[in-house]
Amino acid sequence: MQATAQSSVSSDHVRAIVQAAGEPEWLAQWRHAAWDIYSAAPLPDRVAHLWRYSKPEKFLPDRITPLVPNGTAPEGAAPDDLPGDPAAVAVVEDAVLQSCWVDPTCRDAGVVLMDLGTAARQHEDLVRAHLGTAAGADSGKFEALNAALFAGGLFLYVPRNVKVDKPIHLFQRTRADLAGLFARLLIVVDEGAEVTLFDEYSNDGEDPRVLANSVVEGALLPNSRLSYFNVQRWGDRTRSHARQRFLLQRDASVTTVNIGLGGQYNKADLGNVQQGGNAQAEMIGVIFGGNRQHFDNHTEHVHEAGNSFSDMDFKVVLEDQARSVYTGLIRIDRSAPNCEAYQENRNLMLDPTCRAESIPELEILNEEVRCTHGATVGPIDEEQIYYLRTRGLRESEAERLIVEGFFGPAMDRIADDEIRDLLWGYIDAKLAGRTRR
Repeated sequence: MQATAQSSVSSDHVRAIVQAAGEPEWLAQWRHAAWDIYSAAPLPDRVAHLWRYSKPEKFLPDRITPLVPNGTAPEGAAPDDLPGDPAAVAVVEDAVLQSCWVDPTCRDAGVVLMDLGTAARQHEDLVRAHLGTAAGADSGKFEALNAALFAGGLFLYVPRNVKVDKPIHLFQRTRADLAGLFARLLIVVDEGAEVTLFDEYSNDGEDPRVLANSVVEGALLPNSRLSYFNVQRWGDRTRSHARQRFLLQRDASVTTVNIGLGGQYNKADLGNVQQGGNAQAEMIGVIFGGNRQHFDNHTEHVHEAGNSFSDMDFKVVLEDQARSVYTGLIRIDRSAPNCEAYQENRNLMLDPTCRAESIPELEILNEEVRCTHGATVGPIDEEQIYYLRTRGLRESEAERLIVEGFFGPAMDRIADDEIRDLLWGYIDAKLAGRTRR
């Protein structure tokens, strides 16, 4: 549904989404409870440090109309151009599942990829057990808004001991102007299963004005493995609020890679909770901002069980009055001895008009741990620019090499060659499109 004028969002929109998607009563009740939480919750307090640098009113649905699904793709519908050699693909445009295809081998093994509303009917036990457990309506005002209004949501389930050896690709797109895109993804990786997931968010069309509110939550059962890649390529007139949480049980492992390139005003809350012993979480972040873009990223690694491990590497490059805020928390509970946790945030300023804030935090409640954290903010090295220019490069070419070298160590940690090359392509495209020369 496309909005063309100012509108107010109400519980009527919740009912419209439930009716359009044909969702079961339990999910309708879950949505309405979330709407009540959203309506009653005040805006986040700017005194709280997680909101000190961003304006919460930017993420209110004041002049938008939430997108409402008006159907889904037939089972087995494949997109016209499959990206590479995937195990499955789903394309959601303006909250409508346009195509959804699962490789027959994966489908026969029990892999499920479908619209979240359909999954709530066909796989009720799985969805009810995990929906909202990692990122529910009680997580915050804007998370409650997503729980009430999500449309075109997706559900992925990988059964016990199934190892999906090719990536699954998901695409969320919108071209509707003055639209509210409330995307939601629920991932359940069963015991002993493994999967790689590529999840991309972008605008189509002539840069519409969009409020994007997305939630990604995942349950990793014992000894499961997930590699999750998130690419944010919103247009210049998009406000984006995103939350991402994964719950790791015993011996589970997750690698998350978040690439932030688009959007005008962005806030993301990314994290993992190690609920079981020997759980391992690795997080890689790459942000490239320009043209007055605003990026506010919070990362959180919570160690609830002992002998668990987390490692975070977040790289930011800014120019043209862009701003980045990074806050990172490592929390190790009293009941979690023998944990290791590492956190690093580095920021590179290409000109003096941009600004970066970095606030790493440790909350250590157990003495038997090993933790380190570090942060740097600094300008591009003029001596490096001079050296490269003496070798015949233009200034823009020199800066490009330095930026690629800055991102390189984080990108090199991505084991999948095909996905790493795809991500470099997005970064290089933004480098090539820079206005500064």
